Amino acid sequence: MTQRVLFVLLLISLAMWAQEGGSAERGAAIFDGKGACISCHRVGNKGTRIGVDLTDIGELREHDALEKALLDPATEVQLANRRYRVVTSDGTAHTGKLLNQDTSSIQILDEKEVLRSFARSEVRENGFIATPPMPSYRNKLAAQEIKDLVAYLSQLKGVTKQ
Repeated sequence: MTQRVLFVLLLISLAMWAQEGGSAERGAAIFDGKGACISCHRVGNKGTRIGVDLTDIGELREHDALEKALLDPATEVQLANRRYRVVTSDGTAHTGKLLNQDTSSIQILDEKEVLRSFARSEVRENGFIATPPMPSYRNKLAAQEIKDLVAYLSQLKGVTKQ
């Protein structure tokens, strides 16, 4: 083959690879928009503290692990990231992230980012919720949107401001 033909084949291959791969720029838009990830997660100083802080997730998780977490989040929920439910003696239920518990009290960060503390004497029941806090994006985002979101998450390596 001539050099020109090889060059054209290389350009075609690169174009196909770019189409199959994800765009971090489009992924950022999905994170903030359609995916609504920002409503639970934090990147730098943007977002909430309800879910996992993703500021440096690209350093902590491989590309495949990020994709798996988006498609099947129930497989790897760490204890610290599970939702916790407290039902008070008057029957009011509160759900959030467990921050601390001891013999006299339980503290959670609720879903509105409000720190709640409950005396054990006021608690009717408490415990971790079995269902994962994050939904699967398998049927919520198209395959290309998943790739774009993974590309965005993969490049998050200690962002301080966004």
